[in-house]
Amino acid sequence: MKNLFKTIIGIVGLSVSLAGCTGDFGDMNTDPNNPTPGGVDPKFQLAFIQARGIPYANQWQQIDQLMISTLCEYGANDQLSPSDYNIDPRYVASLWDISYTVVTNANSLINANAEGTIYGNVVQMARIWKAYVALRLTNCIGDIPYSEAAAGIDQPKYDTQKDIYYTIFEELADAVSKLDETAENTVGNYDLIYAGDVAKWKKLANSMRLRMAVRISDVDPDKAKTEAAAAVQAGVFESDADAAYLLQGDESLGIYSINPIYYHAEASVMHMSTAYKRLVMGIGGQPWPTAADQALNSNITDEILAAKNAPAMVDPRAPIQFEPAGVIETPQDPAMLGNWDGTDPGHITAAVGAAMDNGQFTSNMSKIGPWYYATANRSYPLFKYSELCFLKAIAIETGLTTGDAKAAYEAGVRSSMTELGVPESVISDYLASDEPNYYGTTANYDDESGDCNTHMDKILTQKYIAQFQECSFETWADHRQFHKPTLMPFASVNSGYFTMDPAAQANNTPDAYAKRLFYPSSEYTVNEANVREAEERMGGSNSIQNNVWWDVD
Repeated sequence: MKNLFKTIIGIVGLSVSLAGCTGDFGDMNTDPNNPTPGGVDPKFQLAFIQARGIPYANQWQQIDQLMISTLCEYGANDQLSPSDYNIDPRYVASLWDISYTVVTNANSLINANAEGTIYGNVVQMARIWKAYVALRLTNCIGDIPYSEAAAGIDQPKYDTQKDIYYTIFEELADAVSKLDETAENTVGNYDLIYAGDVAKWKKLANSMRLRMAVRISDVDPDKAKTEAAAAVQAGVFESDADAAYLLQGDESLGIYSINPIYYHAEASVMHMSTAYKRLVMGIGGQPWPTAADQALNSNITDEILAAKNAPAMVDPRAPIQFEPAGVIETPQDPAMLGNWDGTDPGHITAAVGAAMDNGQFTSNMSKIGPWYYATANRSYPLFKYSELCFLKAIAIETGLTTGDAKAAYEAGVRSSMTELGVPESVISDYLASDEPNYYGTTANYDDESGDCNTHMDKILTQKYIAQFQECSFETWADHRQFHKPTLMPFASVNSGYFTMDPAAQANNTPDAYAKRLFYPSSEYTVNEANVREAEERMGGSNSIQNNVWWDVD
């Protein structure tokens, strides 16, 4: 296994430059138009595109913690985060860069091994992974180059997001039809997700189709219904054993191979937002953890037991997801040692250690917990079984498919809680509870009394909690599409990219939130005519207040 990661490190080291959130970003532009020449062993290329599809080290901190997790309000107000909607263009450029690194190298693999080789299954895996990465980018930005990207065209056209979705629906179905479970496994552990297990790759592709169907259900309901039914019929994840996780290496292998949250254990910028706290406090009726809970779940630390300002009742995952202040960061105020609390989003400060504009310090707030940062080789979640369960529940509730929405919902909660060591007895009590969170949402599927307590409120609240932290891209997309669960408009917007409507802010409407990322400035240099055409289609400007195709309001 170490030799495998050393191979990846060698390839990555020749292909990318590091970028740090407080250091030199360097020249991060990757040409998305010209594929890498052939001749690379396909299994090496597959490992490379998988490893590069996920941000690593400082790049991960920029893209995920500082940008996407702030936009979906897991965290708030960390230095260099866009808590005033001033999104750092370097973060967007970095996401664009890694996405087209994958597309370019995936196309090279596919084109060099398309017909009659022993790597037929590897080609289909590369097609599925390319789709995964491209979908993430289009969901963030909207129209992007896809059909002509990395196809030997100097200035590729920007496909509409609708065309990208329709194309990828076809590509995923075709890839599944061509994956051969009887063929020799020619990739083995160089497949960092499933070690060459073709049956699981089929389930991933079908699960992606269901994710896509739910995403377009508001704008294209007929297509969504067709694709959702086809995906479920073809076979989606059936258990946690089917879920997609990216293999990570041990600490000795360096930053390209270890879990990126571990890399930032001492300098993590993930501090709790009040928006997150409001969703987890009270719901499920479970008391703040005690020594008895610690005896049943080793993820309950001594610091959790001694937390200050903790809610009397809390979702049992929350104390594990965010630890009390002061464990790996010294609070500005010594009296705040052990504080379990968040800060309202939108009070950004410009300097490390300085007070935010509400007088608070992020160091006095809860920070992402050790379950996420303590282990170098903790596998990186790409698509959890819990998400699949919640997608099925949404599809059933919205009429895309038939089935038992309650059973799917409860299976999703169980999967998420089991992952964090929550005992079954606690899970059962939680699912039966009518105790609400701050907004009125309860965990009991049959209880629809009060405010914010529809089945969709419940499903999307649980999906939000379960997707913490690495699945934040889907969380942000969920909120833009469904406007659930309830989040908080940023308190103090001071941005060149966003003009806040005071009425939208006061009434917490969709227009109070960023709806997309902007195009990187490099595109206006190398592909200006096409990017200008795309921005005209998307509202006439490169604004983060313009909707992507599937976001209808």
